[in-house]
Amino acid sequence: MTNGDAFFQGSHIYEPVTLLRRNAEILYVARVGMKASRQFMILMPTGEPAWPHEPLGSLSDIAWALRAHEWHDVTPEPVGQNERLAKTLARLLIERT
Repeated sequence: MTNGDAFFQGSHIYEPVTLLRRNAEILYVARVGMKASRQFMILMPTGEPAWPHEPLGSLSDIAWALRAHEWHDVTPEPVGQNERLAKTLARLLIERT
């Protein structure tokens, strides 16, 4: 169990879709709002935004933010059963290097 598991369990506002690990640091990419929402945030395990310029409107925007903060070399890991968003984000990060 990671530190963020307790935060995300039972949350109706944040739906984590990918996890990024770099050494001892962990970031989550989560959908924000209702389940059908297309907005995303990059969150620390405590549930706080990783950077102040969020929420973002697409995974492409997330990829640009990760690149700007030098997280583009980290492979996104899927959270839950749906691997599609993690694979899409990984592809976007590779395209931008």
